[in-house]
Amino acid sequence: MYQFLRGIVQEKINDTPGQERVILDVNGVGFEIYTSLSTLDLIEKKGDSATVYTTLVHKEDQMTLYGFPTLYERDLFNLLFSVSGVGPKTALSLLNNLTPSEITYAILNEDASNLKKANGIGQKTAERLVLELKEKMKTWKHLPIVHQTGDNKPSTNNNQPSISEARSVLQALGYSTQEINQAFSQANGHSEDSESLIHFSLKWLSTIKK
Repeated sequence: MYQFLRGIVQEKINDTPGQERVILDVNGVGFEIYTSLSTLDLIEKKGDSATVYTTLVHKEDQMTLYGFPTLYERDLFNLLFSVSGVGPKTALSLLNNLTPSEITYAILNEDASNLKKANGIGQKTAERLVLELKEKMKTWKHLPIVHQTGDNKPSTNNNQPSISEARSVLQALGYSTQEINQAFSQANGHSEDSESLIHFSLKWLSTIKK
């Protein structure tokens, strides 16, 4: 229903764990928007203009807005929330305890143990997240991971993005310039196109984060 809201930050509330939210004045209407603690830190200070990408969750007789400063984080929240048995509070717990990039490559690399670092995430829930999201994540619009053919060779695309776009994708996932440079330096034979480079870099970065 609401893709985003743009308005003036009236209040940022983080006095109760798991109840972090921002009050946004949009043309005289105050919207209460729940978010993660890390996201709250990125939202502008009181009195400043802010754009928040939102998801409206309708549960029984209650409607709740959840919002994030980027489309990537909003869409990641929606992906997590789409898993059976994972509610919005659980999705927020993941975003409170792990960075978006940590969540992404934990799922891609079937690292359920890393997902368990989030409060309220047990073994079964972590495994369900990996099971239900791994294939979706491979073709996710925010993550152009290379597709594998039957003989395990990367499929080709006549419109491959440039190598510079591979860096942009990794930066959008939250990796620092130093991390990206380290991954690229290890990518001998894996940099024939940007998608292969992204694929290799994510796998390599997941090993050094363990």
